[in-house]
Amino acid sequence: MSKSEFGSRLFDIVPSVYRNRDDENYGGNGDFQRYLEGAGHLLDDLHALIRQCQADNFPDNPIDGSPACQDWLIPYFAELLDVRLVSPLPDGQRDEVANAVRWRKGKGTLQVMESIAEAIGQWEVVIQEGWKRVATTPRIDAPLLPVSVHGYSGIWQYKHPSLSARHPGLSAVTVDYRCPAVAVASNSGDAGARYSTIDGDERIWRQGGYHGAPCHPGSYDDSSLRSVDFRDSDWRKGHFHPGKLLLFVVPPSGWFTPGQELVNYQTPVSDRFEEFIEIIEEYGVKRFRNRSLDQAEFQPVEVQHQIELGSATNPGIHTWKFEGLILKNTVKVSSGKVSFDSCAVRRVESVSSDVNDPVIYARNTLFDSLEAGSGLVELEYCTVLKKTLVRVINASDCIFNDLIHRGGATFPAPVKGCIRYSAVKAGQLKGVKMTFARLSREPAVFFTDHFGGRSCGVLHPACPSSISQGAEDGTEMGAYHFFSLGLLAEAVQTKLKDFVQLGLEPVVIPDQELTNMPG
Repeated sequence: MSKSEFGSRLFDIVPSVYRNRDDENYGGNGDFQRYLEGAGHLLDDLHALIRQCQADNFPDNPIDGSPACQDWLIPYFAELLDVRLVSPLPDGQRDEVANAVRWRKGKGTLQVMESIAEAIGQWEVVIQEGWKRVATTPRIDAPLLPVSVHGYSGIWQYKHPSLSARHPGLSAVTVDYRCPAVAVASNSGDAGARYSTIDGDERIWRQGGYHGAPCHPGSYDDSSLRSVDFRDSDWRKGHFHPGKLLLFVVPPSGWFTPGQELVNYQTPVSDRFEEFIEIIEEYGVKRFRNRSLDQAEFQPVEVQHQIELGSATNPGIHTWKFEGLILKNTVKVSSGKVSFDSCAVRRVESVSSDVNDPVIYARNTLFDSLEAGSGLVELEYCTVLKKTLVRVINASDCIFNDLIHRGGATFPAPVKGCIRYSAVKAGQLKGVKMTFARLSREPAVFFTDHFGGRSCGVLHPACPSSISQGAEDGTEMGAYHFFSLGLLAEAVQTKLKDFVQLGLEPVVIPDQELTNMPG
């Protein structure tokens, strides 16, 4: 039984004479403390119920760690304020309701549009207006705006022609190779300072060299002017037009966010390991569960060192479960079964020879490689980046970035497996006996397939729609299905259409250079 917060308080406030009588060092047996623990669990439940009742009166996302309102209440709050919910995530829907009045008051402003994109998309956004990126013909009678409008402070020096040519308000189309156009670090006192939060780190920066040669063409800090692009917009074209609003967004980090907690797997486990990972052992099943898995702020935990599982090293255990963890090294299973839920696993190897019950079961999990040459494997919403070696496989809504190979040739041929609503390579015609149904043969496109790298396994906008919208429910296949990453960009564009100025079209552009933002 887990420790009760109120049970500990009750035991601490009783007179010390009763605590001493209950202490085993003084002849006690601990029954009194266990009794208060039982009473404390009831008080814990009552306290949680009262807090939840209070939270259900407010639709916003709490910032102090207190509980949020229940998800089923959000549509009722939205109906009261006439809000059209578009976010696929409960946190985004809460922000839609909580900010409804403020967004309507500031409709059409860049501040509101940036707030909408960050609240619904759950990402950092840098906005550029398309009309500022379009080349125009200079006119002698057109006065230059003050440099303060463009974020510069002080009086502009016109004495030298080379300095005058750098005035940010000039309609200069040819880039000036004497200076770079790039984001530079700034401070809070700078008139043109901008604030962005990248992976939890606040950056203060400003645009430098408006007419300079772009260091990262097509990125958020490219300020060069272009001819009007009349093509339909997507993530890579149709950006330079007066009717476009460009939203440069940080690509989703996926499982690998800089600065996440790192623990070591060892026997026995350390106190730091148990601080972040709950270990539950009952009825022959041992679970390793991330303590933040069900909390509002989920924090992935990296577990390093090789993990060896089997009856020899874990007597009495026949099933191991890992939930909400990043396993950076190999997981070897000499006997028994293993399951993964919402995990990232570099490599799993199982030699168990059961073709009736799955020796490896996984859901919402990213694998670098997977081997179970003698047993049955069942996968749901998973991505395997490299080698897949199985005896029998049942998979649904998965992405296999490499060929699936068959193992266990010495065993009798089992019944066929089944792969449905998944992406497999075009050359996957034989090798593993299975039934195919509603597959995509097109190659998946990731931001990166390097395991451990930022955005590993995250689908790129260039990924074919047969994969990004090919799951049974019409959303993306693979390990990030439950994050709803593919639906966020669509939700942001849908919401912004109700708040942008008439005739503007928002365009979402993933930009990896944002992760290298200075400041």
